[in-house]
Amino acid sequence: MRNEKLIILILRGGPSFYRRLRSRIYAMIFNTEKLTIGRNVSLSGTNNIYFGRNVLVGNQSWLAAINSGKIIIGDNVSLSQNVHIAANQCVRIGNGCLIGSDVLITDHNHGYGRELIYVPPKERKLIIKGSTEIGENCWLGDNVKILSGVVLGSNVVVGANSVVTRSFPANCIIGGIPAKLIKKIQ
Repeated sequence: MRNEKLIILILRGGPSFYRRLRSRIYAMIFNTEKLTIGRNVSLSGTNNIYFGRNVLVGNQSWLAAINSGKIIIGDNVSLSQNVHIAANQCVRIGNGCLIGSDVLITDHNHGYGRELIYVPPKERKLIIKGSTEIGENCWLGDNVKILSGVVLGSNVVVGANSVVTRSFPANCIIGGIPAKLIKKIQ
């Protein structure tokens, strides 16, 4: 009889009940508050993934802490759907960031060059230029790619479809392929 009441409660709660339950379970697992994980999210290397308070991870996102790599996400961060974060060393996202859909943030690549042309990319040694860091209150538009070793200062806006291959200081708007300084924010 007790199980029947629980089943009725769950069924009446519908999808929102499952979302809230899943969020509470993830918050307990990652020892944080208000962690919302969307549907079909893949988390690998969870011992090295750290979430701040009030974080949203959108549907179909993929966070991978490879080997001893760390992913550190600050407070009040929102990752839209299909965000891929991969860390072999460290990827850090500061407080208050908004990350658009279909964004890649990584600290490594699979190498390229004449000597590697016949080696399948998956079999190549990972190349790490350094940790990738995004400062506080940054906004990354949809389809942005942040590559290995990039450090963005706080309050940086990255235009949609940009590929960021180098670091930029705080308080600026950047965009393009490769990303260039568009405007300093005063």
